[in-house]
Amino acid sequence: MDSGGGGGSGAHKAASGSAPSPAPPAPNPTAMLSALMSKRAKLQEELRSIERQVYDMETTYLQESNQFGSVLKGFESFLSSSKNTSK
Repeated sequence: MDSGGGGGSGAHKAASGSAPSPAPPAPNPTAMLSALMSKRAKLQEELRSIERQVYDMETTYLQESNQFGSVLKGFESFLSSSKNTSK
């Protein structure tokens, strides 16, 4: 009789193991939208900050390299001035 009870509990375990677990409750669309909008605003602000840093660095580079040359203007003035000073 004990083996019959053990077999019954084993069959019960198999049945409960194959049953799908209940799905989590569906998220609130309004809350999801609010969270995504907040994340979007934060990312846009971060992008603006990075773009401003790039602009400032480019401006500094162009101002500091004006007399020696730059990637945009070329380095001919720097090369010709260094040849004149070496003579």
